[in-house]
Amino acid sequence: MYKKYWNFNEKPFENTPDERFIYYSKQHLEAYTRLLYVLAERKSAAILTGEYGSGKTLISRIIVNKLLEEENKYNVALIVNPAISPLEMLKEILYQLGGEIHKDSQKIDVLRVLNEILYKNINENRHTVIMIDEAQAINSNLVFEEVRLLLNFQTDDQFLLTLLLIGQPELKQKISGLPQLEQRFSTKYHLNRLSLEDTQKYIEHRCNVAGRKERAFTDSAYNLIYKSSEGVPRKINNICDISLMSGSSTKASIIDEDIVSAVAEDMKGYTQIMPGCQQGCNNGEKS
Repeated sequence: MYKKYWNFNEKPFENTPDERFIYYSKQHLEAYTRLLYVLAERKSAAILTGEYGSGKTLISRIIVNKLLEEENKYNVALIVNPAISPLEMLKEILYQLGGEIHKDSQKIDVLRVLNEILYKNINENRHTVIMIDEAQAINSNLVFEEVRLLLNFQTDDQFLLTLLLIGQPELKQKISGLPQLEQRFSTKYHLNRLSLEDTQKYIEHRCNVAGRKERAFTDSAYNLIYKSSEGVPRKINNICDISLMSGSSTKASIIDEDIVSAVAEDMKGYTQIMPGCQQGCNNGEKS
């Protein structure tokens, strides 16, 4: 709607996991590097947490795409809805790894086929990766226990799979209450919110990728976006997107503090009218 007005080739602030738009702040680069290290070294498990909208899913999808490009080296299972029973979790993992079982198969049957796949991958020099996104949604310690037991698949000198858990901060709390599982993670990392400097660089990067070379926001607008969004990328996207739309409708030459202020106030009023929605409405979204 506003692309032509602001000289964009595409919309710059969509909340979709498009790796072209990722801005690698120092902490995002650190998270990405650590996860790649765990995979390259075929370690047992890693956990990445962060606030909703902090970029966890974007990083995880970039890694998954990278692994899928090397399908001769990796066999990947990606679980995006982990609020299921222990047996359903095992069956979904097995299905995504290419295993075939009857829908009425019992746990022992699932584990047998999973064991066959893991050893087949090892013999073909392929590493098995299980990634569980939105892992804070796991609602039973029995599921976490099944996840932990998966890490027992190993030979004398190597793990047969690497487990990656991605989730919101409450995942850390759940894992801390399960010491037998917590100690299995070789790497743990938490994504914090962006700083003011990174917020500005984030916005400029997305505008550049979308095709605009000139500045679209004033310094005071950047400051207010940072304050209103609290440095959360998804919130930044929402404020910038509506500000660009609003600015185009009023024929503005640049997005200034007044435009951002009006947008931020509207968003603030909405969350006040619907208390709790900011968190609850995003639980089903990818972060």
